[in-house]
Amino acid sequence: MSFLTEARELRRHPVQGFFGGLCVGVGAIVLLVLFGAAAFTGWWPFAVILGGCCLLGVLVGVLGPRKP
Repeated sequence: MSFLTEARELRRHPVQGFFGGLCVGVGAIVLLVLFGAAAFTGWWPFAVILGGCCLLGVLVGVLGPRKP
């Protein structure tokens, strides 16, 4: 097996991380609203939570363990 073949087999997944973070962010927002832990009066809290989860998902996808 050559070096180039091994490099192609080990890939990072930042796009999957983004969508995973998006799902986690939406879920966190829904749970916060349902349990009354946060009373959102504007759209900024939604954007901060959702953006933070998406960014965290991308970072895990880029810096996390490689998948074959």
